[in-house]
Amino acid sequence: MRLLDVMNSPWAILPVQLREIQNIYITHLRGEKIDIKGVEARIGKPLKNEPKSFEIFGNVAVLSVEGVLAQKMNLFTEISGGMSTELISKDLQEVMKDESIKAVILNIDSPGGTSSGIPELASQVFEARKQKRIIAFTDNMMASAAYWIGAAADAVIISSDVVQVGSVGVVTTHTDVSKSEEMQGIKTTELVAGKYKRIASKYAPLTQEGRETIQGHLDYVYSVFVDDIAKFRGVSGEKVLTDMADGRVFIGKQAIEAGLVDGVSTLDALIADLNAAGERSIMI
Repeated sequence: MRLLDVMNSPWAILPVQLREIQNIYITHLRGEKIDIKGVEARIGKPLKNEPKSFEIFGNVAVLSVEGVLAQKMNLFTEISGGMSTELISKDLQEVMKDESIKAVILNIDSPGGTSSGIPELASQVFEARKQKRIIAFTDNMMASAAYWIGAAADAVIISSDVVQVGSVGVVTTHTDVSKSEEMQGIKTTELVAGKYKRIASKYAPLTQEGRETIQGHLDYVYSVFVDDIAKFRGVSGEKVLTDMADGRVFIGKQAIEAGLVDGVSTLDALIADLNAAGERSIMI
């Protein structure tokens, strides 16, 4: 993901998390050096950490889905403690090939991320249900793009009444840097071929036509998001729009009542139940 994509791509993420990521972009845009050591001190770990893979407990594999999600690993996912959907996909493929593994838990703690790569990973999870029991679990947060992935599992389980789930929606921003450049004595002129090639350029104020174009993109990604949740959860699109997809974050039992979550359990109890059940369906 290029730095410019941070500002222009649709994101399925909590808005506060997107603002944090954009602050990094703005620092870069100003020509300022990103304080890597300061970032490491803030997140409590070095940025060069290898992403977590998966752990196996008996016949159950537990895959971590943590932090801000992006299609590829980059500085932003490292700073957020995030993960690449490509790496998660590879881990899932690996555990699906292991015949000794009878069930998979997606251990999710994420505010969401960029929409790129999310529908593909969610579809992979949904298809995996044909072979093994797939459970999405969180003991903290499963929001936006992270819920898009979690909803594709056989069941969505939370650990307590204070867990956050939902934020089903899409967000993006447009940043106009023309005034900033003017203050620096810079003027950027873009030459394009094609009416919509730079309809929402960052080097000029956003026009109404540009706003409508961006909104059209967001509305389309949102419709894909809603349709996927309806398919994965076995409910109507109207149900999703009415009760589940207005951008709210649901807490604990609210998420169960809205239809986003199926039950409550600890991770240890879930692992034990799945191991005891083997290939049989479990009741949670």
